[in-house]
Amino acid sequence: MKKVKGREAITALVVLSILVVHPFRFIYGNMEGDALHTLRVNLEDPNNVLQSWDPTLVNPCTWFHVTCNNDNSVIRVDLGNAALSGQLVPQLGLLKNLQYLNS
Repeated sequence: MKKVKGREAITALVVLSILVVHPFRFIYGNMEGDALHTLRVNLEDPNNVLQSWDPTLVNPCTWFHVTCNNDNSVIRVDLGNAALSGQLVPQLGLLKNLQYLNS
């Protein structure tokens, strides 16, 4: 078995860290997207205001009426004047950085 030198070990550690940690950003983003999608399917949306809310995207930061911080975490959902009806869902509690919700 080949002995790993210091520089190679550091490079391997960096690559391993990227492979292990990086996917968790996507999982977190999808978790928030899933929570918002659950809200979407529980609301009546006669004007299709929420049609951009596609749960297959990496995160909901590209959706209309959703604002994210620099870490791609949802901080604002502004659905005022959207003519929506229905109930809020408990999954909104997964939006850990949510600061503003207008429905």
